[in-house]
Amino acid sequence: MVDDPHQVRFEFQLKEATELRAFAYSVVVCKHDGNFERKDYIALGMFARCLQIHEATEAVIRKSLVDDGLVLVRALVEHAVNAVYMLAIADAQTADAFADYGGYLAYTQLLDLKAVDPDLMKVKVPAEEEEKSRLRYEAVRGKFDGKRGDKWCDDDALYKRAARLDYTLRKPDVGSEWRLLVNAVWRHASTYTHGTARALAPQMAQEGEVTTFHRKYSYKEAEPVLQSANTSIYLALLPIAVRLGAKNVAEVHERFARWTKAMMDMPRA
Repeated sequence: MVDDPHQVRFEFQLKEATELRAFAYSVVVCKHDGNFERKDYIALGMFARCLQIHEATEAVIRKSLVDDGLVLVRALVEHAVNAVYMLAIADAQTADAFADYGGYLAYTQLLDLKAVDPDLMKVKVPAEEEEKSRLRYEAVRGKFDGKRGDKWCDDDALYKRAARLDYTLRKPDVGSEWRLLVNAVWRHASTYTHGTARALAPQMAQEGEVTTFHRKYSYKEAEPVLQSANTSIYLALLPIAVRLGAKNVAEVHERFARWTKAMMDMPRA
């Protein structure tokens, strides 16, 4: 019997992660009838990435690489918010802008490389490929030049898109789940993504005059990383299931309710 409540909660989240992802794949990887628009395909592609990032998070957590798990969870939250925003809020024009923005951004990156090292640019990018990229850029730049933030979207920041989801998906009630993911998880994980002082401090242990660079992780740290990853999948899976048809919606609700109740009933330190 395990006495550490943090280990119990961690192992519970680990088991949930594997079972939840298998269930989510069973929802999306099958034949679906109906008319799907470009924004639906983009949303489903993003959710597929969510499942892959979720699996990667589990893999690194199993190796006790908790900080790296947080870096992945940050990406997972961003993909989940954008997937559901594309599904529930975006129109066809936004979907087109999202698709076009890739070409716009790719050429601006080529220009940056060319400005820094033109010789490397010639080696990395053949002239014909550069010209194709330039033509794509010129065709769409009118949509993006002069805009700030995430140029493909009127809600040009992740927190704005999260707020739109909270205010839209649960009418007449206003939820806070998506904003909590962004403000409590995505922003916190930026510390580990960008390597701030707060993220670096735990790498060092001082014993007398000896400083050791070695990160020691705990179940207390690891459990909320997996919980955040599982939460992201659950919040995205429900609107995905609704869009794909009603047959799995009830089971998503039931699984989520069981999971949240089990967490509330588990002992805390």
